[in-house]
Amino acid sequence: MPRYAKFLIGLAAALLAGWIGHGPLGQGEAFVGALDAQAQQVIRQAELPNVRARFPHDPLTRQAILSGEANEFQREGQGQFPGLNDRIRAIPGVSGVHWDESDCCANPEAANAVAR
Repeated sequence: MPRYAKFLIGLAAALLAGWIGHGPLGQGEAFVGALDAQAQQVIRQAELPNVRARFPHDPLTRQAILSGEANEFQREGQGQFPGLNDRIRAIPGVSGVHWDESDCCANPEAANAVAR
């Protein structure tokens, strides 16, 4: 069998496995949903009611997008006190964290709270 045929068979198998995981079986969607629930729990434990976390579903990603009112200490922490970024990153399966500033800056009171 020629090398390109083996390559094409392997490529087709990988694409099929990815499609099954994201599509009919929904394991990717369920995994991201579980990450979202864990991130919401971390935010509740940190007592930051105006902060929200989301994980984009189109395409599925393990990158947390945080938005809302939080100052630098709440976001980054200091020394032995982990911030929200570190707490969310510590969830097994989360690949990274970044903040959506557009939600915060649309509300002038929120922008002032973050600036303080």
